[in-house]
Amino acid sequence: MLDLFLNDMFGIAFILLLTGIFAGFVAGLLGVGGGIIMVPLVAYILTQTQTGVVTAMHSAIGTSLAVIIPTSFLSAKTHMALGNVDFFAVRKFALYVFIGACGGAMIARLLDNSSLKILFGSLCVIFGFIFLLKNIVLRKGLPNILFRALIGGTVGLLSSLVGIGGGSLMVPSLISFGWKMHRAVGTSALIGLVIAIPGMTSFVIMGMDAPGRPTHSFGYVWLPGVLCLTTTSFFMAIIGAKTADRINRDKLRKIFGIVLSIVGLRLAYSGFVAGGF
Repeated sequence: MLDLFLNDMFGIAFILLLTGIFAGFVAGLLGVGGGIIMVPLVAYILTQTQTGVVTAMHSAIGTSLAVIIPTSFLSAKTHMALGNVDFFAVRKFALYVFIGACGGAMIARLLDNSSLKILFGSLCVIFGFIFLLKNIVLRKGLPNILFRALIGGTVGLLSSLVGIGGGSLMVPSLISFGWKMHRAVGTSALIGLVIAIPGMTSFVIMGMDAPGRPTHSFGYVWLPGVLCLTTTSFFMAIIGAKTADRINRDKLRKIFGIVLSIVGLRLAYSGFVAGGF
């Protein structure tokens, strides 16, 4: 079905704009940055429409991180207006998230396209399972500096490595420390900026001389994809953030978790097949 729209530039643009609508809404609603949705779609489009591209996953991840910057900014700004951002928690995690994000981008350069597919798919399954779990509060308040460094570094590394905003891990982490869902989502949206900015910068620098990139790329960032995805996701992030206070997100999280697990399994399987494992 999707292939019917990939025969010309207008069809490709339509799919990207539609993806941006969904990604932006989910980013504002659940604080996940939207990369979980954008990366597999962009990678598939590049694989199907451009011959000789051997960095489809790298370019999809770099593109996703570029889109997450304005999307997270607008989502965080909306959540700030609603009083749902905890700046204290952001300050406590920011340095470790930043370091992890830089490290994740560097690791991604060492992996080939099939390995990134398997990694991204596997993480999608894990994140999907996390969304299905009931929120558990382990303690009230943030842990000590050692655990903050471990959690922040892990969130930054994995998020930058696969091009997501970090909410899939940061939201349940904050909830386990006693944060309410709305405040955890808003805080995660701002932390997404700390991930996306160094992550995208690293993907641009590392991809400048890489062979097999898509046409119209800036490093590992596919510019047409950024333009189309940002056009719709930018505004939908506001709607998602405002909708967050008015719906039952527990049910939505479970549905999203199931869909995410299915997408992850399919992507990981395609990586195994393509890599000859």
